[in-house]
Amino acid sequence: MARIDNSYSRFVQWAKVVFPLVALGLLSTMFLFSRTLDPSDAIPFADIDIEKIAREQQLTSPRFSGTTSDGSAVIVDADSALPDLTDPRRLTIKQVVARIESLRGPSYGILAETAVYDGAQQLLDLQGDVRLSTSSGYRLETEKLVTNLETTETTAPGAVAGRGPSGRLEAGSMKLSTNGQTQVLVFKNGVKLVYDPKE
Repeated sequence: MARIDNSYSRFVQWAKVVFPLVALGLLSTMFLFSRTLDPSDAIPFADIDIEKIAREQQLTSPRFSGTTSDGSAVIVDADSALPDLTDPRRLTIKQVVARIESLRGPSYGILAETAVYDGAQQLLDLQGDVRLSTSSGYRLETEKLVTNLETTETTAPGAVAGRGPSGRLEAGSMKLSTNGQTQVLVFKNGVKLVYDPKE
């Protein structure tokens, strides 16, 4: 029994000396045979223009909402919004989805590729494949549409084409306003209506 104890004690004494020496040898080997690092082998970072990000201050997936003078609810969603560097009240918005819902019933929605929001004048200037749909059954397309978010009046200064409750129509310009519970659509400049009794 004493011989076993003596062998174990000798093993422990040797281990106290050998193990630290082995560890020291491994560490020195790592440093002796380590190669010089090449900075060009470093992990490449993403090519990001920090100055551009700071300058543009773009908003992602913004949502704007408010009410007009007659109590109508206005909701505008977009993919991105970029403030104007000279006027922070102006925003350039991309892939716009706007909805205007009045308290008395009439409502309409607008889709556009881009828009400029002017906070000072409460105007939303929509451009590029603009599509307008109304609760009264009109589905119209134009290249430019200006909506007054204070009065909910919407104007298309250029050509308009689409379908309405009576059939297909074309016009040189259009104006949409709300009068109480009624939506008033006025078409001007070479209005053409192809009546379709199925509509």
